[in-house]
Amino acid sequence: MRIKNIFTATTLLLLFVVLSTFVALAQNDKGKETSQQYKSKVSGVVQELKDLASKNQNIGEEVRVVAQEQEELNERAANAMEKVEARGGFKTFLIGTDYKNIGALRSEVVTTQNHIDRLTKAKERATDDLIKADLDAQIQALEEANASALNFIQTNESKFSLFGWFVRLFQ
Repeated sequence: MRIKNIFTATTLLLLFVVLSTFVALAQNDKGKETSQQYKSKVSGVVQELKDLASKNQNIGEEVRVVAQEQEELNERAANAMEKVEARGGFKTFLIGTDYKNIGALRSEVVTTQNHIDRLTKAKERATDDLIKADLDAQIQALEEANASALNFIQTNESKFSLFGWFVRLFQ
């Protein structure tokens, strides 16, 4: 009777590990395009901000600086997302997600929020209603990109792993 219980428990544990591996591999396939979508969206916003900067002398320099900084940040954030996405499903299942690049991405999200705040203040100083409306649209687009990056972070941080807790102890 005892051997039968041990055999059943071992079988269930093995089944759990196999199923969890398949789930981890399937989750890794989700969101492969997230980094490209993020990069494309932010690139469009940066281009629009550069166009807006040339239309208004009052806030043009501030908007131009934010656009340049956001362009650099966009590359770093997209690279971090790509590295997280490129991590194999089995490796993620065993030791967890790529916490180093998740941390870098989280930092980029905070910087983007600072840029959004700067653009909001610049919008308040703008005198032309068309410029305000265009700037508002770009601020909204950056907020959406930031929300998708936060969603990406949360999704990847919450992935199940067998030894992720152990790896995080040493990071």
